[in-house]
Amino acid sequence: MFFSFSCAADVAVVTSKDSKIEKISKKDLKKVYLKIKFFVKGQKVIPVNLPPDNKNRQIFQRKILEMDNEQLNLYWNEMYFHGVEPPLVLSSEEAVKKFVKKVKGAIGYIDVKKVDEDLKIIYIIRE
Repeated sequence: MFFSFSCAADVAVVTSKDSKIEKISKKDLKKVYLKIKFFVKGQKVIPVNLPPDNKNRQIFQRKILEMDNEQLNLYWNEMYFHGVEPPLVLSSEEAVKKFVKKVKGAIGYIDVKKVDEDLKIIYIIRE
C-alpha cells in the first residue's frame, strides 16, 4: 500500500480566499517576485517575502527564484537603478498571513501546515 504524506518542509504560496487567482505557474511566480510581472489573471499582485534567514524564504529563493543571496542582491542592486524595489519583507509567517488576508492581490509563502481557511494555496513548493 502507498501513502502520500506532505513533507515537513513543503511551502505553500498563498493568497486570500477571495482572490481571482486559483493557481500560478513557477515561471509566473518567479516573474512576480522579481517585479517583472505585475498582474495575474487580471489581478494586480503584491508579493511579500519572509526575512532572508527564514528557512521557507531560503527554499523559495532556491526553488522558485533559482538564485543564491549574492545573485539576488546583485539583481536588486541593478533593479534599484531602474526605480524598482524588491518585495516587502515581513517579519514572520503570521505577519505574511495577516497581510495576505487584508491586502487585495497580496501573495506570500508560508509553511503548508500553517495555511488556514482564509487563505488559498496557489502553488506548492515541494522540498
